[in-house]
Amino acid sequence: MPTGQMHPALRTRGVFKGATSACLVASLMVAGSAAARASTPEPAVTAQLPGYPTPGQPVSPSADEQPSTTVEKDASDLRVATLHAGLRSGSSAELLDDLQGGMHPAARVLAETVQANAPDVLVLTGISYDENQEIAETLNSQYLARGQNGQTGMQYSYTYTAPTNSGIDSGADLDGDGRVGGPADAIGYGSHPGERGMAVFSAHPIAEDEVRTFQEFLWEDMPDNSMPEGQFSDLEKSVLRLPSTSMWDIPVEVPGEPGHVHVVATDLNSSPRSARPGEARNEDQRRMVADFVSGSAWYLYDDDGARGGLGAEDSFVVAGSLADEDELATSPADKVPELSSLLKSEVLQDPAPEAVTDEPLPERDEAADPQATQGLSNGEAVRSSYVLPATALEVDGAGVFWPAEGEFGFNLVDPAESASPSGRLVWLDIATS
Repeated sequence: MPTGQMHPALRTRGVFKGATSACLVASLMVAGSAAARASTPEPAVTAQLPGYPTPGQPVSPSADEQPSTTVEKDASDLRVATLHAGLRSGSSAELLDDLQGGMHPAARVLAETVQANAPDVLVLTGISYDENQEIAETLNSQYLARGQNGQTGMQYSYTYTAPTNSGIDSGADLDGDGRVGGPADAIGYGSHPGERGMAVFSAHPIAEDEVRTFQEFLWEDMPDNSMPEGQFSDLEKSVLRLPSTSMWDIPVEVPGEPGHVHVVATDLNSSPRSARPGEARNEDQRRMVADFVSGSAWYLYDDDGARGGLGAEDSFVVAGSLADEDELATSPADKVPELSSLLKSEVLQDPAPEAVTDEPLPERDEAADPQATQGLSNGEAVRSSYVLPATALEVDGAGVFWPAEGEFGFNLVDPAESASPSGRLVWLDIATS
Protein backbone atom coordinates (compact mmCIF):
# COMPACT_ATOMS: atom_id res chain seq x y z
CA MET A 1 0.00 0.00 0.00
CA PRO A 2 1.51 3.40 -0.94
CA THR A 3 2.90 5.50 1.89
CA GLY A 4 0.31 7.85 3.33
CA GLN A 5 -2.67 6.02 1.77
CA MET A 6 -5.37 5.30 4.30
CA HIS A 7 -6.48 1.67 4.50
CA PRO A 8 -10.15 1.23 3.44
CA ALA A 9 -10.89 -0.32 6.85
CA LEU A 10 -10.04 3.00 8.49
CA ARG A 11 -11.96 5.20 6.08
CA THR A 12 -15.34 5.67 7.77
CA ARG A 13 -17.49 8.79 7.74
CA GLY A 14 -14.37 10.97 7.55
CA VAL A 15 -13.14 9.77 10.93
CA PHE A 16 -9.67 8.33 11.37
CA LYS A 17 -7.62 7.49 14.40
CA GLY A 18 -4.18 5.97 14.19
CA ALA A 19 -3.55 2.50 15.52
CA THR A 20 -1.66 3.29 18.70
CA SER A 21 -2.57 0.68 21.26
CA ALA A 22 -1.51 -2.85 21.88
CA CYS A 23 -3.94 -5.63 20.98
CA LEU A 24 -6.56 -6.07 23.64
CA VAL A 25 -6.32 -8.77 26.28
CA ALA A 26 -9.85 -8.58 27.57
CA SER A 27 -12.37 -9.95 29.98
CA LEU A 28 -16.11 -10.18 29.20
CA MET A 29 -19.64 -10.64 29.87
CA VAL A 30 -21.97 -13.17 31.36
CA ALA A 31 -25.60 -12.31 31.22
CA GLY A 32 -27.05 -12.69 34.60
CA SER A 33 -30.32 -14.44 34.04
CA ALA A 34 -30.95 -18.14 34.37
CA ALA A 35 -29.95 -18.38 30.73
CA ALA A 36 -26.47 -17.03 31.37
CA ARG A 37 -23.54 -18.14 33.50
CA ALA A 38 -20.30 -16.45 34.48
CA SER A 39 -17.11 -17.85 33.11
CA THR A 40 -13.80 -16.62 34.47
CA PRO A 41 -10.85 -18.18 32.64
CA GLU A 42 -8.00 -19.39 34.82
CA PRO A 43 -4.97 -17.10 34.55
CA ALA A 44 -2.80 -20.10 33.77
CA VAL A 45 -4.50 -20.62 30.42
CA THR A 46 -4.47 -17.04 29.15
CA ALA A 47 -0.82 -17.13 28.13
CA GLN A 48 0.51 -18.00 24.70
CA LEU A 49 1.32 -21.64 24.09
CA PRO A 50 4.52 -21.69 22.01
CA GLY A 51 5.29 -24.91 20.24
CA TYR A 52 1.67 -25.82 19.63
CA PRO A 53 0.64 -24.28 16.30
CA THR A 54 -2.92 -24.75 15.17
CA PRO A 55 -3.05 -27.84 12.94
CA GLY A 56 -2.59 -26.83 9.31
CA GLN A 57 -1.86 -23.17 10.09
CA PRO A 58 1.27 -21.13 9.30
CA VAL A 59 3.55 -19.94 12.07
CA SER A 60 2.37 -16.62 13.51
CA PRO A 61 4.50 -13.59 12.54
CA SER A 62 7.07 -12.18 14.95
CA ALA A 63 6.42 -8.96 16.82
CA ASP A 64 8.40 -6.90 14.30
CA GLU A 65 6.41 -8.31 11.38
CA GLN A 66 2.90 -7.16 12.17
CA PRO A 67 0.31 -8.55 9.75
CA SER A 68 -1.37 -6.12 7.38
CA THR A 69 -4.59 -8.15 7.51
CA THR A 70 -5.53 -6.90 10.98
CA VAL A 71 -5.91 -3.39 12.39
CA GLU A 72 -4.79 -2.40 15.87
CA LYS A 73 -7.47 -0.38 17.60
CA ASP A 74 -7.21 2.77 19.65
CA ALA A 75 -7.00 1.92 23.37
CA SER A 76 -10.10 3.98 24.14
CA ASP A 77 -12.25 2.47 21.39
CA LEU A 78 -14.81 -0.29 21.81
CA ARG A 79 -14.36 -3.03 19.20
CA VAL A 80 -17.46 -5.12 18.49
CA ALA A 81 -17.20 -8.12 16.16
CA THR A 82 -19.36 -10.94 14.91
CA LEU A 83 -18.52 -14.25 13.27
CA HIS A 84 -20.70 -17.04 11.94
CA ALA A 85 -18.82 -20.08 13.18
CA GLY A 86 -20.87 -23.01 11.85
CA LEU A 87 -19.63 -25.03 14.84
CA ARG A 88 -21.95 -27.99 15.51
CA SER A 89 -22.10 -31.77 15.62
CA GLY A 90 -24.70 -34.57 15.72
CA SER A 91 -25.90 -33.21 19.05
CA SER A 92 -24.88 -30.56 21.54
CA ALA A 93 -23.51 -33.28 23.81
CA GLU A 94 -21.34 -34.60 20.98
CA LEU A 95 -19.95 -31.15 20.22
CA LEU A 96 -19.19 -30.55 23.89
CA ASP A 97 -17.38 -33.88 23.98
CA ASP A 98 -15.38 -32.97 20.88
CA LEU A 99 -14.37 -29.61 22.37
CA GLN A 100 -13.02 -30.99 25.63
CA GLY A 101 -9.25 -30.80 25.87
CA GLY A 102 -8.86 -27.70 23.70
CA MET A 103 -7.73 -29.49 20.54
CA HIS A 104 -10.80 -29.28 18.27
CA PRO A 105 -9.31 -28.02 14.95
CA ALA A 106 -12.21 -25.77 13.91
CA ALA A 107 -12.55 -24.27 17.39
CA ARG A 108 -8.81 -23.52 17.46
CA VAL A 109 -8.98 -21.78 14.09
CA LEU A 110 -11.99 -19.81 15.32
CA ALA A 111 -10.11 -18.80 18.47
CA GLU A 112 -7.01 -17.77 16.51
CA THR A 113 -9.17 -15.66 14.21
CA VAL A 114 -10.69 -13.88 17.20
CA GLN A 115 -7.31 -13.40 18.89
CA ALA A 116 -5.80 -11.89 15.75
CA ASN A 117 -8.55 -9.23 15.70
CA ALA A 118 -9.00 -8.82 19.49
CA PRO A 119 -12.60 -7.57 19.83
CA ASP A 120 -13.89 -6.28 23.17
CA VAL A 121 -17.31 -7.75 22.43
CA LEU A 122 -17.75 -10.83 20.26
CA VAL A 123 -21.07 -12.19 18.98
CA LEU A 124 -20.66 -15.76 17.75
CA THR A 125 -23.51 -17.16 15.68
CA GLY A 126 -23.90 -20.66 14.31
CA ILE A 127 -22.65 -22.50 17.39
CA SER A 128 -24.62 -25.16 19.24
CA TYR A 129 -26.31 -24.33 22.54
CA ASP A 130 -26.51 -26.73 25.48
CA GLU A 131 -28.74 -26.46 28.53
CA ASN A 132 -25.87 -26.04 30.99
CA GLN A 133 -24.09 -23.47 28.79
CA GLU A 134 -20.94 -25.62 28.86
CA ILE A 135 -20.19 -25.21 25.13
CA ALA A 136 -19.81 -21.44 25.46
CA GLU A 137 -17.82 -21.82 28.67
CA THR A 138 -15.51 -24.41 27.09
CA LEU A 139 -14.94 -22.24 24.01
CA ASN A 140 -14.04 -19.40 26.33
CA SER A 141 -11.69 -21.15 28.75
CA GLN A 142 -10.10 -23.80 26.53
CA TYR A 143 -9.87 -21.91 23.22
CA LEU A 144 -10.34 -18.14 23.35
CA ALA A 145 -8.33 -17.81 26.57
CA ARG A 146 -5.50 -19.98 25.29
CA GLY A 147 -3.12 -18.37 22.83
CA GLN A 148 -3.36 -20.19 19.52
CA ASN A 149 -0.35 -20.43 17.23
CA GLY A 150 1.56 -17.61 18.90
CA GLN A 151 -1.41 -15.30 19.39
CA THR A 152 -2.29 -13.84 22.80
CA GLY A 153 -5.20 -15.45 24.61
CA MET A 154 -8.34 -13.39 25.21
CA GLN A 155 -9.43 -13.33 28.83
CA TYR A 156 -13.16 -12.84 28.43
CA SER A 157 -14.58 -12.73 31.96
CA TYR A 158 -18.22 -12.57 30.94
CA THR A 159 -20.15 -14.91 28.66
CA TYR A 160 -23.79 -14.77 27.70
CA THR A 161 -25.74 -17.54 26.04
CA ALA A 162 -29.38 -18.57 26.09
CA PRO A 163 -31.74 -21.01 24.33
CA THR A 164 -32.68 -20.47 20.70
CA ASN A 165 -35.59 -21.83 18.67
CA SER A 166 -33.47 -24.04 16.42
CA GLY A 167 -34.32 -27.71 16.66
CA ILE A 168 -37.22 -27.29 19.12
CA ASP A 169 -40.04 -29.61 18.12
CA SER A 170 -43.13 -27.62 17.16
CA GLY A 171 -45.58 -30.54 17.09
CA ALA A 172 -46.96 -29.13 13.82
CA ASP A 173 -46.39 -29.60 10.10
CA LEU A 174 -44.64 -26.28 9.51
CA ASP A 175 -43.02 -27.24 6.21
CA GLY A 176 -46.30 -28.51 4.70
CA ASP A 177 -44.99 -31.92 3.64
CA GLY A 178 -47.87 -33.81 5.27
CA ARG A 179 -45.72 -35.17 8.09
CA VAL A 180 -44.99 -33.87 11.57
CA GLY A 181 -41.41 -34.03 12.74
CA GLY A 182 -37.92 -33.46 11.41
CA PRO A 183 -35.63 -30.41 11.15
CA ALA A 184 -38.00 -28.33 8.99
CA ASP A 185 -40.88 -28.80 11.43
CA ALA A 186 -38.86 -27.43 14.33
CA ILE A 187 -39.73 -23.91 15.47
CA GLY A 188 -36.36 -22.92 14.04
CA TYR A 189 -34.73 -25.25 11.52
CA GLY A 190 -32.57 -27.90 13.21
CA SER A 191 -32.28 -31.60 13.94
CA HIS A 192 -31.85 -31.15 17.69
CA PRO A 193 -32.55 -28.36 20.21
CA GLY A 194 -29.85 -25.71 20.18
CA GLU A 195 -28.26 -26.89 16.92
CA ARG A 196 -27.86 -23.29 15.78
CA GLY A 197 -27.32 -21.06 18.77
CA MET A 198 -25.43 -17.91 19.72
CA ALA A 199 -22.98 -16.79 22.39
CA VAL A 200 -21.64 -13.38 23.34
CA PHE A 201 -18.24 -12.82 24.93
CA SER A 202 -17.32 -9.40 26.33
CA ALA A 203 -14.45 -7.53 27.94
CA HIS A 204 -16.85 -5.44 29.97
CA PRO A 205 -19.61 -6.32 32.42
CA ILE A 206 -23.26 -6.26 31.48
CA ALA A 207 -26.24 -4.90 33.34
CA GLU A 208 -27.41 -8.37 34.28
CA ASP A 209 -30.90 -7.42 35.39
CA GLU A 210 -31.58 -5.56 32.15
CA VAL A 211 -30.83 -8.31 29.61
CA ARG A 212 -33.86 -9.02 27.40
CA THR A 213 -34.45 -12.03 25.17
CA PHE A 214 -37.10 -12.36 22.46
CA GLN A 215 -37.16 -16.08 21.72
CA GLU A 216 -40.90 -16.63 22.29
CA PHE A 217 -42.48 -13.75 20.38
CA LEU A 218 -45.16 -15.21 18.07
CA TRP A 219 -45.08 -14.33 14.40
CA GLU A 220 -48.83 -13.70 14.27
CA ASP A 221 -48.46 -11.03 16.98
CA MET A 222 -46.47 -8.72 14.68
CA PRO A 223 -48.84 -6.11 13.18
CA ASP A 224 -49.05 -6.23 9.38
CA ASN A 225 -46.87 -9.31 9.32
CA SER A 226 -45.83 -11.12 6.15
CA MET A 227 -47.26 -14.50 7.14
CA PRO A 228 -48.70 -16.00 3.92
CA GLU A 229 -52.49 -15.92 3.93
CA GLY A 230 -54.06 -19.34 4.50
CA GLN A 231 -50.75 -21.20 4.72
CA PHE A 232 -50.83 -22.02 8.42
CA SER A 233 -53.57 -23.50 10.60
CA ASP A 234 -54.61 -21.94 13.90
CA LEU A 235 -52.54 -24.59 15.69
CA GLU A 236 -49.47 -23.76 13.64
CA LYS A 237 -49.91 -20.03 14.20
CA SER A 238 -50.14 -20.62 17.95
CA VAL A 239 -46.66 -22.22 18.07
CA LEU A 240 -44.79 -20.49 15.25
CA ARG A 241 -42.50 -17.94 16.83
CA LEU A 242 -41.08 -15.16 14.70
CA PRO A 243 -37.36 -15.58 15.59
CA SER A 244 -35.88 -18.64 13.92
CA THR A 245 -33.16 -18.46 16.59
CA SER A 246 -33.64 -15.49 18.95
CA MET A 247 -32.92 -11.80 19.44
CA TRP A 248 -31.10 -10.54 22.53
CA ASP A 249 -30.68 -7.07 23.99
CA ILE A 250 -27.50 -7.12 26.09
CA PRO A 251 -26.57 -3.83 27.83
CA VAL A 252 -22.78 -3.57 28.15
CA GLU A 253 -21.17 -1.37 30.80
CA VAL A 254 -18.41 0.44 28.93
CA PRO A 255 -15.95 2.43 31.08
CA GLY A 256 -16.38 6.17 30.68
CA GLU A 257 -19.77 5.91 29.00
CA PRO A 258 -22.69 7.49 30.89
CA GLY A 259 -25.14 4.84 29.66
CA HIS A 260 -24.96 1.28 28.45
CA VAL A 261 -24.11 0.22 24.93
CA HIS A 262 -26.85 -2.22 23.93
CA VAL A 263 -25.58 -5.16 21.88
CA VAL A 264 -28.56 -6.39 19.86
CA ALA A 265 -27.58 -9.91 18.81
CA THR A 266 -29.54 -11.97 16.30
CA ASP A 267 -29.23 -14.74 13.71
CA LEU A 268 -31.48 -15.95 10.87
CA ASN A 269 -31.92 -19.66 10.29
CA SER A 270 -34.34 -20.98 7.67
CA SER A 271 -34.68 -24.40 6.09
CA PRO A 272 -32.29 -24.99 3.17
CA ARG A 273 -34.97 -26.92 1.30
CA SER A 274 -38.30 -25.24 1.90
CA ALA A 275 -39.70 -21.77 1.30
CA ARG A 276 -42.19 -22.35 4.13
CA PRO A 277 -41.97 -20.29 6.30
CA GLY A 278 -38.72 -19.14 4.66
CA GLU A 279 -38.21 -15.68 3.24
CA ALA A 280 -41.43 -14.14 4.54
CA ARG A 281 -40.36 -14.97 8.09
CA ASN A 282 -36.85 -13.63 7.47
CA GLU A 283 -38.37 -10.40 6.21
CA ASP A 284 -40.32 -9.91 9.43
CA GLN A 285 -37.32 -10.84 11.60
CA ARG A 286 -35.37 -8.00 10.01
CA ARG A 287 -38.32 -5.68 10.56
CA MET A 288 -38.39 -6.81 14.20
CA VAL A 289 -34.77 -5.68 14.61
CA ALA A 290 -35.45 -2.39 12.82
CA ASP A 291 -38.51 -1.67 14.96
CA PHE A 292 -36.66 -2.58 18.16
CA VAL A 293 -33.84 -0.07 17.63
CA SER A 294 -36.01 2.68 16.11
CA GLY A 295 -38.58 3.05 18.87
CA SER A 296 -41.36 1.45 16.81
CA ALA A 297 -41.59 -1.80 18.78
CA TRP A 298 -44.63 -0.94 20.90
CA TYR A 299 -46.10 -4.34 20.00
CA LEU A 300 -43.01 -6.40 20.84
CA TYR A 301 -42.91 -8.37 24.10
CA ASP A 302 -39.83 -10.08 25.52
CA ASP A 303 -39.67 -13.47 27.21
CA ASP A 304 -40.53 -11.89 30.58
CA GLY A 305 -43.56 -10.09 29.14
CA ALA A 306 -42.08 -6.57 29.07
CA ARG A 307 -43.03 -4.58 25.96
CA GLY A 308 -41.27 -2.10 23.72
CA GLY A 309 -37.80 -1.56 22.34
CA LEU A 310 -34.88 0.79 22.81
CA GLY A 311 -35.32 4.45 23.63
CA ALA A 312 -34.20 7.33 21.44
CA GLU A 313 -31.31 8.06 23.83
CA ASP A 314 -29.97 4.49 23.90
CA SER A 315 -26.64 3.63 22.27
CA PHE A 316 -26.67 0.32 20.42
CA VAL A 317 -24.87 -1.96 18.01
CA VAL A 318 -26.74 -4.61 16.00
CA ALA A 319 -24.49 -7.65 15.53
CA GLY A 320 -25.07 -11.03 13.90
CA SER A 321 -26.52 -12.38 10.68
CA LEU A 322 -29.35 -10.40 9.09
CA ALA A 323 -29.63 -12.31 5.84
CA ASP A 324 -29.92 -16.03 5.20
CA GLU A 325 -27.36 -17.67 2.92
CA ASP A 326 -30.13 -19.21 0.82
CA GLU A 327 -31.77 -15.83 0.25
CA LEU A 328 -28.45 -14.35 -0.79
CA ALA A 329 -27.67 -17.20 -3.16
CA THR A 330 -30.35 -15.86 -5.50
CA SER A 331 -30.70 -12.19 -4.53
CA PRO A 332 -28.10 -9.45 -3.98
CA ALA A 333 -28.23 -7.83 -0.55
CA ASP A 334 -29.87 -4.64 -1.85
CA LYS A 335 -32.79 -6.71 -3.16
CA VAL A 336 -33.39 -8.82 -0.03
CA PRO A 337 -36.69 -7.69 1.56
CA GLU A 338 -36.34 -5.36 4.55
CA LEU A 339 -32.54 -5.60 4.56
CA SER A 340 -31.92 -2.63 2.29
CA SER A 341 -34.43 -0.53 4.24
CA LEU A 342 -32.78 -1.55 7.51
CA LEU A 343 -29.36 -0.51 6.22
CA LYS A 344 -30.79 2.89 5.21
CA SER A 345 -32.56 3.44 8.53
CA GLU A 346 -32.21 6.89 10.07
CA VAL A 347 -31.37 5.46 13.49
CA LEU A 348 -28.41 3.31 12.47
CA GLN A 349 -25.45 3.60 10.11
CA ASP A 350 -23.75 1.08 7.87
CA PRO A 351 -19.94 1.54 7.90
CA ALA A 352 -19.77 -0.91 4.95
CA PRO A 353 -16.64 -2.71 6.21
CA GLU A 354 -14.36 -4.21 3.57
CA ALA A 355 -11.63 -6.84 3.52
CA VAL A 356 -8.47 -5.77 5.34
CA THR A 357 -5.76 -6.73 2.84
CA ASP A 358 -2.90 -5.25 0.87
CA GLU A 359 -4.08 -7.04 -2.24
CA PRO A 360 -7.19 -5.25 -3.54
CA LEU A 361 -10.19 -7.46 -4.13
CA PRO A 362 -10.40 -6.68 -7.87
CA GLU A 363 -6.89 -8.08 -8.24
CA ARG A 364 -7.97 -11.30 -6.54
CA ASP A 365 -11.37 -11.65 -8.17
CA GLU A 366 -13.05 -8.78 -9.99
CA ALA A 367 -16.46 -10.30 -9.24
CA ALA A 368 -15.82 -10.58 -5.48
CA ASP A 369 -17.75 -8.43 -3.03
CA PRO A 370 -15.17 -6.82 -0.67
CA GLN A 371 -17.81 -6.79 2.09
CA ALA A 372 -18.62 -10.52 1.83
CA THR A 373 -18.70 -12.45 5.10
CA GLN A 374 -20.14 -15.82 4.10
CA GLY A 375 -19.13 -18.40 1.52
CA LEU A 376 -21.80 -20.24 -0.45
CA SER A 377 -21.79 -23.82 -1.70
CA ASN A 378 -21.52 -22.56 -5.31
CA GLY A 379 -18.19 -20.91 -4.53
CA GLU A 380 -19.56 -17.36 -4.33
CA ALA A 381 -19.40 -15.21 -1.22
CA VAL A 382 -22.03 -12.82 0.15
CA ARG A 383 -22.49 -10.34 2.96
CA SER A 384 -24.68 -11.94 5.61
CA SER A 385 -23.10 -10.86 8.94
CA TYR A 386 -23.33 -7.25 10.06
CA VAL A 387 -22.14 -4.91 12.80
CA LEU A 388 -24.38 -1.82 12.60
CA PRO A 389 -24.04 0.99 15.18
CA ALA A 390 -26.48 3.71 16.13
CA THR A 391 -26.23 6.86 14.01
CA ALA A 392 -25.12 8.90 17.02
CA LEU A 393 -22.03 6.74 17.64
CA GLU A 394 -18.67 7.80 16.22
CA VAL A 395 -17.07 5.07 14.12
CA ASP A 396 -13.26 4.96 14.04
CA GLY A 397 -12.86 1.98 11.75
CA ALA A 398 -14.42 -1.21 10.43
CA GLY A 399 -13.24 -4.21 8.47
CA VAL A 400 -13.64 -7.82 7.42
CA PHE A 401 -10.89 -10.31 8.26
CA TRP A 402 -10.24 -11.69 4.78
CA PRO A 403 -6.52 -12.12 3.99
CA ALA A 404 -5.39 -12.91 0.47
CA GLU A 405 -3.36 -15.98 -0.38
CA GLY A 406 0.18 -15.40 0.86
CA GLU A 407 -0.92 -12.89 3.52
CA PHE A 408 -0.96 -13.60 7.24
CA GLY A 409 -4.06 -15.54 8.26
CA PHE A 410 -5.07 -16.78 4.81
CA ASN A 411 -5.39 -20.36 6.03
CA LEU A 412 -7.81 -19.15 8.69
CA VAL A 413 -10.28 -18.14 5.98
CA ASP A 414 -9.28 -20.47 3.14
CA PRO A 415 -12.46 -22.36 2.11
CA ALA A 416 -10.26 -25.30 1.09
CA GLU A 417 -9.31 -25.77 4.76
CA SER A 418 -11.90 -27.95 6.50
CA ALA A 419 -11.25 -26.26 9.85
CA SER A 420 -11.97 -22.74 8.57
CA PRO A 421 -15.19 -21.19 9.94
CA SER A 422 -18.08 -20.89 7.51
CA GLY A 423 -18.15 -17.12 7.98
CA ARG A 424 -15.62 -14.28 8.15
CA LEU A 425 -15.14 -12.09 11.18
CA VAL A 426 -16.40 -8.53 10.72
CA TRP A 427 -15.51 -5.82 13.25
CA LEU A 428 -16.28 -2.22 14.13
CA ASP A 429 -14.45 0.31 16.35
CA ILE A 430 -16.54 2.83 18.24
CA ALA A 431 -15.02 5.93 19.85
CA THR A 432 -15.82 6.15 23.55
CA SER A 433 -15.45 9.04 25.96
